[in-house]
Amino acid sequence: MITVHHLNNSKSQRILWLLEELGLAYTIRHYQRQPSLMAPPEMKSVHPLGKSPIVEIDGRVMAESGAIVDYVVQRHGGGRLRPDPDSGSYAAYLELLHYAEGSANTMLLLNMVISKFQVDNPVIDGYLASQITLHFNYLEGLLNGRTYFVGDDFTAADLHITFNLQMAQASRLIEDRPALLDFIGRMERRPAYKRAMEKGGAFDLRANRA
Repeated sequence: MITVHHLNNSKSQRILWLLEELGLAYTIRHYQRQPSLMAPPEMKSVHPLGKSPIVEIDGRVMAESGAIVDYVVQRHGGGRLRPDPDSGSYAAYLELLHYAEGSANTMLLLNMVISKFQVDNPVIDGYLASQITLHFNYLEGLLNGRTYFVGDDFTAADLHITFNLQMAQASRLIEDRPALLDFIGRMERRPAYKRAMEKGGAFDLRANRA
């Protein structure tokens, strides 16, 4: 049995969605953010980082959503939600899977911190604006004329990047980018996504916006 330590309005929603897509059995332990938006301290008793998602799986405790998604797909996916490792799409799949928690998340986190703490610095503002343009142009280019980011089928990379795009949508960063908004809509209409939302509870990333 897989146990997901699920924090509301967090990246652990990705994990619930992934498990629903794969039809894997799991249980959820729910946690609520504190008024400061931080995870409650009892999560540190599960994993020293005290952050979500945390998953108990195969006799180990794992944090970091990218690692969890990669592990679950490799060990329990049965070849689903990823291209064949021998295909030309596999490298692109891995790149996007880890881009979501690397470059993309860094840009969104920087935007959130600057907004919440009302940082007023023209150098920082200029850098952030250039990064926002760079990254969303990049994602639009990847998606241009396509239903999914990698290959012709839905993969865990699409699932993983959706959370980043939802954060961007909540922060009003992609209001003028219909291709990315349409992609979010398609992902949110997937039956497995809807099941994950029902089990995970209320999900509103506007709470992370200033």
